[in-house]
Amino acid sequence: MQKKDCFFFGTVFKLHGYKGDVNIYNDDDIPFDFSTLKYFLIELNNQLVPFFIEKARPTKPNVVLVKFKDLDSEEAAKKIHKHKVYLPKDWIPETDENKITEKKLIGYSVIDIKLGNLGKITFINSQTAQQLIYVSKDGKEFCFPMHEQFIKEVDPKKGVMKVEVPEELINLN
Repeated sequence: MQKKDCFFFGTVFKLHGYKGDVNIYNDDDIPFDFSTLKYFLIELNNQLVPFFIEKARPTKPNVVLVKFKDLDSEEAAKKIHKHKVYLPKDWIPETDENKITEKKLIGYSVIDIKLGNLGKITFINSQTAQQLIYVSKDGKEFCFPMHEQFIKEVDPKKGVMKVEVPEELINLN
């Protein structure tokens, strides 16, 4: 199978135990029913090689623990460590195109109702109790909580997020 027929799923980022299990970081956190997947395509020497799945399950957001059929030792698993993982494009699950994911918001312009253009979204931190949106403009960065109190409108067609953020919160950063 060729790369043009596939999409990038993630990277084998960590070995798990000594029996050949690996953790794959799923970049887009694409929701899959892992019980239906037969194999992952792993890039080795610029070739996509199928590795058949014995079992796979998500362990945390963006992380999938996988046991491959032919990898039964830590040494065997090291051969695919830090390699890119792909899946056929026709396996992409149907999603709601109108649903706005965190990843889609990166690059959106942030326009405050009172203050005007605040900059572009550069990062969304989901590791905190409250998700934080980081906005950058002219080398300066600030963040504000991803909350309906601040976000007034999101326009995916224009790539714009309209907000109402207190000036004190912007200057706090």
